[in-house]
Amino acid sequence: MTWIVELSGDQHSLRALEEFFPLDAIVIASDDKYRLAPVLFTDVDEYQEVEKIAKQEVDLLNGYLKVFLPNRMRIALGHISRHDPGKPKVHYVSVVENIGVSASIVGLKLGDEEAIFMKPDHGPGLQQWREIVRQDETVRDVFEYLQGALNDWSNLGRIIEAIEHDLGGREKLLATGWADSESLKSFGATANNPRVAGATARHGARKFDPPKKPMEIHQARIMVLEVARHWIVAKINGRQ
Repeated sequence: MTWIVELSGDQHSLRALEEFFPLDAIVIASDDKYRLAPVLFTDVDEYQEVEKIAKQEVDLLNGYLKVFLPNRMRIALGHISRHDPGKPKVHYVSVVENIGVSASIVGLKLGDEEAIFMKPDHGPGLQQWREIVRQDETVRDVFEYLQGALNDWSNLGRIIEAIEHDLGGREKLLATGWADSESLKSFGATANNPRVAGATARHGARKFDPPKKPMEIHQARIMVLEVARHWIVAKINGRQ
């Protein structure tokens, strides 16, 4: 018996997950479609368990996209079917999310000038990502926060707070060079103040004046993802 679990959603993201990490073999291409590797469902008999595992894998893949391939859009679980040799294929109905489409820049030319692109960094790989999320409690916490809204100051604050504590404090975070003191102070002052952070501020009372140089939410999101990216890679490298 073989379970065929298709993936749907943004084709650029699916192609990247399959092409960038061929050795991990989590996402495979077959018959012009993308699927989760059947080995993930070995010895699983019930559809409900297959769906549960598949949703967990899709969450992990979307987490990887958000941290290490941030220009890519989300993917989703597609159709699930079961193939038994000599028997008709059994199809199951799955809910398919309505998600956006990303695009890849493959080159740029302005007049007679050509842009030079550095080799892209695709991150540590899907297998190492899956392992660190499952084995490290703090990484798993950050992974859960990353599945939440990244235009939410409180949620972004949780990510920074978890990483900072894991490293041993603010000074240890600053020593890594992943973020500078001024940016972290601006982030904290903005995230804590409902006068500028609004409904997602980390505090509710309007006790203090807004910071003179508040951080914009897109700046905060970039900084937090950059810190998370470096931290996760460092955690993985520390286990090798």
